[in-house]
Amino acid sequence: MIRKLTTIIVVSFVLINATFLAGMSYVSYRYFFSLTSEEISEARLSLLNENTKKISSVITSIKETGNIVVANRDLHEMLSNTPASTFDYVIEQREIMSMLNNITSLKSDVYSIEFFTNRYQQAPLLQGGSIYPLEELEEENWFEIFENMDDGWVPIHLSSTQNKEVLSHVRKLMNHRGEVIGFIKVNILNETLLSYIEDDDFIKSPEELLLLADTGGRIIAQTDPLYEHDVAKMITEKHLEEPYYVINDEFKSPNGSHTVITHNNEKFLLLISKPNYEQWSMIHVIPAASLYAKTQQLGLLILLMGISAMLLFVPIAYLIGNRINIPIKKIIKGMKSVEKGQYDTRLGPYYIEEYDILAKNFNEMNHTIEESLKKLNEESGYRKDAEIRALQSQIMPHFLYNTLDMIHWKAMDYQAEELSVTVNQLSKMLRISLSGGQTFIPLRNELEHSKCYLQIQCTRLKNPLDIEVNVPASFKNYYVPKVILQPFIENSIRHGYDIQPNVDIKINISASLVKDGHLEKLELMIKDHGKGLPSNWTIEQVGGIGIKNVMERIWLYCGKHYGVKISDNQNGGVVVKIHLPIIKNAQELEEWTNQNNTY
Repeated sequence: MIRKLTTIIVVSFVLINATFLAGMSYVSYRYFFSLTSEEISEARLSLLNENTKKISSVITSIKETGNIVVANRDLHEMLSNTPASTFDYVIEQREIMSMLNNITSLKSDVYSIEFFTNRYQQAPLLQGGSIYPLEELEEENWFEIFENMDDGWVPIHLSSTQNKEVLSHVRKLMNHRGEVIGFIKVNILNETLLSYIEDDDFIKSPEELLLLADTGGRIIAQTDPLYEHDVAKMITEKHLEEPYYVINDEFKSPNGSHTVITHNNEKFLLLISKPNYEQWSMIHVIPAASLYAKTQQLGLLILLMGISAMLLFVPIAYLIGNRINIPIKKIIKGMKSVEKGQYDTRLGPYYIEEYDILAKNFNEMNHTIEESLKKLNEESGYRKDAEIRALQSQIMPHFLYNTLDMIHWKAMDYQAEELSVTVNQLSKMLRISLSGGQTFIPLRNELEHSKCYLQIQCTRLKNPLDIEVNVPASFKNYYVPKVILQPFIENSIRHGYDIQPNVDIKINISASLVKDGHLEKLELMIKDHGKGLPSNWTIEQVGGIGIKNVMERIWLYCGKHYGVKISDNQNGGVVVKIHLPIIKNAQELEEWTNQNNTY
């Protein structure tokens, strides 16, 4: 059969494009499903992480309650004395019960506090109270684990004394001789704990399983009994040494992860949250069929629509789509440039009106952002300066100077020389701290400020104080941000040494010039010979307001190339290195200020 060339070309073109679009539709469907599934998994994992953080506050509250009871001096004082009569035993029980009830009423999450002891074997126990014989606690199948522990958690269990499902924190109560006189058991209802996480946005199906695990992977709490979920038998196992369930080693994925597991030919999404402050994690098991059902339907619909469009509009879609796609690519490229911070990117003009309007709005948006950033940077500097100057002006320096000077001379009149010297040093510190509102001061003034502080501390602590200052004379005229040494020296004295009589406090202060690549810096070094830093300590864990203030001021006034480094000293103690720009005199300070817009 003879065919026209035109027909052959048209049919061939349609078949080739139909095959191509069919393949593309299928790939798009698979990619859409994969991408959407990943986004759903990440969204559920993010929600799980947030709920894990919420649980942390509850856990901390329960532990703090136990600590409050165990540390109560009145309780220890009562239990250290032996009542003279049965009536005194009864009175003591009432006082303890009243104390426990008062603490319970202050903690909204705490259901009850129980005290288990053998102290009242010779006296009647008050009924309906919170004091129980120790034998009742020893009968619990989990009690043995507390023989070698001072405190710990008991997973969700049925309380034998109150017939309620509770999560408990148990602590030993010891007397001053180190003998165990009882146990404090702080309970939170299972329903109270789960109320923080059981909502429709989080648990959307009764088939989902939610587990709460402690640091060792023990199952502390769950939304449903484990025996009601077949998949729970797969991911958990009975602990060999304790009457608890733990996460199976095979499914201990890295914290903050999600994976798909298969059980009885059914797929489940297994989510493991990041540890919270207490290093507890949550495990969420969700049937994949219910989770991705709508995604599969939508993906299939997209596939069918693609096939239909392919059959109906293959030639037209190809021609029009190609023309439309050109400006879209340019717009996307422009948006990616903006994502990288290139706000000078401009688009257009385009011959299609809609694209041209979009390009103009895009250009106006970039211009507005660019101008706003410039204005924000300027206002930020002025605002910082205004805040600092406002704080300085509130101190009323002249009033304080005159007052301290008056106290100094009064102390001299009364021959209180030590007080006079201390007040004089404090007055010097105040003058240097304010420095007439100047941001930078000579290094010799900064060293004098630290010397005054150390002399005051020496007078206060009565400890031998060995201070070694190795600063070349030429460096003392260099300009540095004011009050940057004293917070670190204070930290060394407070945390580096156990302040006791006759404990020597040794601190070294030195200055040198160091090279950091092509940049030369002034390095001020403070060394102590104390306890050193805690293990795994990082500079992000700095808690002192003074130290944070120094770091922020250096970044603000000197730039991100300068700052503070804190590390352990090889010979014991801590080394603080402060890196600053080299500003040799007032003229260089003025040039630096103008160049870097330091207010």
